Amino acid sequence: DWKNKDTSSYVTDCGNPSDFDVSLGCDECTMCCNAQGDCHTQTDTLLKTKGFNNYSVFTLFLFGLMLAFSCALAFAFFAYGKYKNQDVPSESVHSPESMDADRKYALDSIGDDSTYGLILGKSWLGWTIALVTIAAQIWMLFLFVKAAEIDLSDDKSDFRYNWKCTRDQVDCENKIDRTLVGWVLYGILMAAHLLKDIINGWKLTVFSIRKRHSPHYQIRFFVGGTLLWSISLFTLFVSTIYNHAIATTNSEIIINSVVILFITDLDELFFGILMVVNSRWVRRMSIQTTDPQEELANEISTLKAELGTSKEAIVRLTNEGVDLRERLSNIEAILVLNTIGKGSMLKRTYLTI
Repeated sequence: DWKNKDTSSYVTDCGNPSDFDVSLGCDECTMCCNAQGDCHTQTDTLLKTKGFNNYSVFTLFLFGLMLAFSCALAFAFFAYGKYKNQDVPSESVHSPESMDADRKYALDSIGDDSTYGLILGKSWLGWTIALVTIAAQIWMLFLFVKAAEIDLSDDKSDFRYNWKCTRDQVDCENKIDRTLVGWVLYGILMAAHLLKDIINGWKLTVFSIRKRHSPHYQIRFFVGGTLLWSISLFTLFVSTIYNHAIATTNSEIIINSVVILFITDLDELFFGILMVVNSRWVRRMSIQTTDPQEELANEISTLKAELGTSKEAIVRLTNEGVDLRERLSNIEAILVLNTIGKGSMLKRTYLTI
């Protein structure tokens, strides 16, 4: 327990709720308490030691850092691929045979049951729906960032005081009952829900720099992959700081995490609504797994193959017809010879008589 020694002190009305209209300030106090005896140690957080005043400022830095990481990741693999394929003929690099498989891979990576998949398509309306969904997710997650701010004078914050220092007791009681077990279970829960999207996002970001992709597809794959893993990583960050701010037991860690993770399912829920409204319209906005030009080329190739087969059938039938005519001619000749032979025999018989 925290003991009130000469090296520490606390002030009763430093937090909220307060006995006064405005909470008293005490920047030099080791502990800050409210009128109910709930207290918190006033030590600089890790973020403040790094120059960030609060989580909101760090959030902007985090998004910038994630974007820079995506660009660096794509550039690194681009340089590696260019070095690895320097002796490969350009026509093999730009071979169109694998484009359909590439688009299917991208859609499977980002999710064919999510509005994120609309980013891979050409429809501006699809992009708008996807970006609005992402903006809604970030907005909701940012509410938890604000709620996790350690501002003892703000009564709107969800932050919980860690200590109980009653006025009739010398010692303070620590109210935090969460343990390492709770954080381990938290890690398992977050990994099971977010790790797949983080890995798929990284892979799609790397996948976007392949030479055989057109610039339009490279941009879509890069944006889709970056947003996929960035939102997942931001969710992990938000859940961690929020639990650190308000969770006092292991069960509260799990409950808070499940609530925050539900926000990441908004894209799938919205996509389900769109599919119910008009599934064909949604499919048209999504990425086409077959390029129209390639589809036309495939149809032409199929028609050519069918035409070749028809020609072979015609030649075969023609040969069979010639053979049949030859057989008929032979049969006619045999019949004529038989008829002549029978006539000669009748004539000889008549002369004999």
